[in-house]
Parts: sequence; structure tokens; C-alpha cells
Amino acid sequence: MTQIENLVRRRLALTAAQRKQSVQAVAQGNVEQAEPDSRRAQRYTFQRLLARTAIIGPEADFLPTGFLLQGAQCAKAVALVREDGVPKGTGFLIGAGLFITCFHVLPDRQRAANYSVEFGYWQNEQDKISGSSLYALDADSFWLTSAEDWLDCTLVALGEQRAGSASLAQLGAITLSDRADKHQLGMAVNIIQHPAGAPQQVALRDNYLLARGEEGSSAANVLHYTADTDEGSSGAPVFNDSWQLVALHHGAAQDESGTLINEGIRVSALVDWLKAEAVNLEPVARQRLIAALRGEKDLTLTELARAAPDANYANRNGYQPDFLVGHTIPLAQIIAPRAEEIAPLRSGATGVEAILDYQNFSLAICAERRIAFLTATNIDGARYININRDSGQPALIAEGDSWYEDSRMDSRYYLVQSFYREFSRWFDRGHLTRRSDPTWGTPQEAVRANKDTFHFTNCSPQHFRFNQSLQYWQGVERYILEYGVLQSKKQITVLTGPVLNDQWRQYGEAKVPLMYWKVVLRIGNEGEPQATALLISQANLLDEPRRVVTPAQQEGVPQIDEFRITVSGLESLTGLDFSAFRAWDSWQPAPSLRADPLPAALIMSWRDLL
Repeated sequence: MTQIENLVRRRLALTAAQRKQSVQAVAQGNVEQAEPDSRRAQRYTFQRLLARTAIIGPEADFLPTGFLLQGAQCAKAVALVREDGVPKGTGFLIGAGLFITCFHVLPDRQRAANYSVEFGYWQNEQDKISGSSLYALDADSFWLTSAEDWLDCTLVALGEQRAGSASLAQLGAITLSDRADKHQLGMAVNIIQHPAGAPQQVALRDNYLLARGEEGSSAANVLHYTADTDEGSSGAPVFNDSWQLVALHHGAAQDESGTLINEGIRVSALVDWLKAEAVNLEPVARQRLIAALRGEKDLTLTELARAAPDANYANRNGYQPDFLVGHTIPLAQIIAPRAEEIAPLRSGATGVEAILDYQNFSLAICAERRIAFLTATNIDGARYININRDSGQPALIAEGDSWYEDSRMDSRYYLVQSFYREFSRWFDRGHLTRRSDPTWGTPQEAVRANKDTFHFTNCSPQHFRFNQSLQYWQGVERYILEYGVLQSKKQITVLTGPVLNDQWRQYGEAKVPLMYWKVVLRIGNEGEPQATALLISQANLLDEPRRVVTPAQQEGVPQIDEFRITVSGLESLTGLDFSAFRAWDSWQPAPSLRADPLPAALIMSWRDLL
């Protein structure tokens, strides 16, 4: 006997008298006498009258045609759960892209990556399986559980779509509600399930709610009912005849008479638990759970993007050194010459162990200068998702401009809002890793990456004209990705940062860098590794405070020159180690420039970037 069966049998012993009374009432056709709570019975009857569903009596079981249509709509949100292709149970969407099943079906966050859920896995009118949609699960975005001896529940985020065409909006959701008018003893229950991993089945006939655990008892959170279920039904939604969710099916066992009785976790208990857990969640997860409890069916990426970044930094993949196939560019090696200058983490990590990982990029902070030495970003052009700047959703254009501190590092080691407020006449909060560069992967990952770029650790003081005056600097990544100069995999790595040397301008306690650099690494059409190094200076802009400039005055506004520079020259300038890609340099200076300490050429056209 399994642990679930043992749990169910112990709780069945507590509801034996109530079940006996319900069975007698149903058998005699006096269903209304099964419910001992008269107020609950009145509320339930009134709710059914409002819904205009038929009252089932001993001689007639009439239900409106809409009953079938409503059931079919609910069925879209129900999925077969598999681990490594093996059926494990049933589950369903509850809103905001969250998926619920039983804890004993999905007990381990680490194993969630091996799970998939298949919606629309049913036989059509021709008894054929067609049109199903397969999704992964994303335990990094959301994960919440209650052990099988309590509520036996796992709530997890739906991940990327792997097959099929049904979108999240098309799948819909089954709403959780703790209203007290959704059930009474003796009523019929309906279960949409995948028994034994079979195509979706619906249990409709001769299913009755027999008992509700007494408050204060170990059975307080469960309902007992008759219905056809099997292994694989765990996690299925249990409905009343108005297709309102009343329980999460989680097991069955034989009662004292040998009759198989089912047990489900009451929805009201689940809602109470989720409300209590919400206050302990990180902001992004809390927003998502609240949206689900409100019954918002679509994944609310807008609200997620407007919330603070997910503070569960353990779910960030960071910069990947082997991102460019066949080549390894270790970030620790690049920063090694200046590792002793890296700001420590609150955990006590120092040196290269204090590199901060974000979604698709990483960076290292210079403790003295309070700015990143560099950021390292992987960009997968084939999986790129543009994120709207205003809404924070995957869209066509771009941003919302709130910046955040990183709890892993004491904020005294990087410039925060107080600096940018004090010197706002000169500086904007400038991204090092551009907010659009790491936004690839699943929509959830793209939103997370977008938010991650708005950490102050990724911010640097850039003169307010800095971005207005640049052309090639801002577009080099997109140009190389889209111009067709890469092999079939549209992947590049971008390193960028300020030049932290003895050339700076003092503003308050900060030594603001005068120059910024960027290196774009990629594999060319012929399979050869290539590097493009750029250098720019904002020194000519720093004497100009923010002011309104009329069109007639535009000619007198200082401009920024953008230079192509050798990788080896940039290496000397920054004090970093570029030996891993020094030989990749795709630009050789003209003979007249080779004698210069820092060979550089003014960029005049997009072709100069290659």
C-alpha cells in the first residue's frame, strides 16, 4: 500500500458516518438531505439557480447543453504530466502561466527540467489524437510546494512551448476560488483526467460527493467522493455541475466496506495556503501568484516586468565562456590581472569568485571606482526577443526605466541613485550591457534578462549626449547579427566596459571614466573567429551641463568620435587579459598608424566594423 493510500484510509476512517449518511440520501433520491450544513446547502442551491443548471432528482438527470460546452472549455487547461516521457499524472493551469499538480507527481524542483505537460491530448470525433501542444516547466521562474501529507500540491510556472500551436491564452485557465457555495454533500462531481497516462477522460456518471472532513480534524482539508479514477489521475481537477473547481484529486483507497473512495484537496484549503505563502515570496513571484488568484488567464509579463528583478539570483545562467562553439573565452581569465580590485560579495566571496551572474550576462565591479570593470554578454540572435521599453513585454519596440540594487553586494561598492540624482545635469544612467542584448530565450527568460540590465551594477555615468551622439557603437551588435557575416548559428559575445585608468573626472566622490570600450566576438562565415574592438570618449562632452539647445545651436554641440582599435592596444589600455581572443582581431591598422602607441581609426561607415 502506498503512502497516499495510507493517508486516504486514515482520513476515510474520520468521515465514515458522514459518508454512510450521504450514500443513503443519494440512494433514496433525497440528495438535499446529505448535506448537514443547512446554510451551505442554501448557498449551493441558490448558486445553481443563478447558473440555471437543472436540479438532479431521482427520476431525471437533466443538464443544459451548455454543460458540455463549459466542460470542453475547462478541458483545454488540463494536461498530461510526464517525466522523461513517462506518464506521471494530471495537472492544470490556474492563471498567470502557473500550473498545478500533486506534490507526489512533481516533488523535486531539480527534476522539473525533465518534465513536460501535454495539453489537448485527447481523441477527436474520429477517435484520433491530433492537435496537442507540449510545454516544458520552468521551476526557476516559480516553484511552490506542500508535501503529500499536508496539501499534496506543487505549483510551478509553465515553460517554453516545445510542440503544437495552442498559446497560453488559447489554453485558458481553471480559476481557484474559496467561495463556500460551490459544493454540498450528495452533489455530482465531474473529473477531467489522464488515468494511467491515457488520452484525456471525463468521469461524469454516478459520481457523488460523500464527505467533507470536519474542521480541526486531520481530514479538514479534504473531500471524499465516488468516481472512476486510476493511477495518473492524481492532480486532476474535480468540478461541480457548474464546472467550478472544488478539489484537486490526489488519491483513492478502499474504505471499511471495501468500496474504493476518492480523496481530493479542497480548493478553499489551497487558496488559504497560497494567500499565506504569497507574502513570503519574492516580488516577481508574488505578483504572479496574486494574478493567478485573481483569475488572470494570460501570463502577465507586463506586471512581471514592472516588478523588481527576481532576487533569486541562483536561477541566472550568467555569461557562458563556451558560448561560441569550439572556443572558450573565460571571464575569470580576462579579469585576472585586476582580480584583487574586484568588490567582494556579502557572502564573503572575493576576486573572480565575486563575479555577478545575471540572465545571459555577467560582470565584475571595481571596488575603488564603483563601476563595473566590464560586462560579458552572450547574444543568440536566432532566439532573440525584443522587449518593449514601456510595457516590459516581448514586443517590437522598446523600456520602463526603474533601476535596482543587487542584494548580493553592499551598495557602497557601486554608484546608486543618489549619485545620478545629484549629478543629473551631466549624466544619464547608462547601460553597459545594453538592455536589448541579453533578451533571448523563452519569454520569461527574456523579461528576466531585460530587468537584470536595470541593476545599478550594470550602470555607468554617461553624459546625457552620449547616446544621442553615437551611431556605430549602439548598433554594432545588431549589424553583425543581421548583416549575414556569421555562420548559421547567429551567436556573438560582447564585452564592454569603461576604461578604468588614471584618466577620469571627479564628480563628488566618484571618478567618472572618460572612455568606454567594446569588443564583439563571433565566428565568421568561413568558420574563423573574429573580434571587433571599439573605443569612444566622452571627455569633450563633460563641460556641458544639461540644457535646451535650439536647432540653430546644434552645430556647436560637441560630438563623439567612434574609433576602431586593435585588440592588443585595448588590452594595454584596460589592463585586462585578452589573450584568449587577441589573435582574432579582424582589423589591421594602416602602416601609417602602426607606430602609434594606440593605433586607432575613425569609423566612417558600417563596413568599417567588420
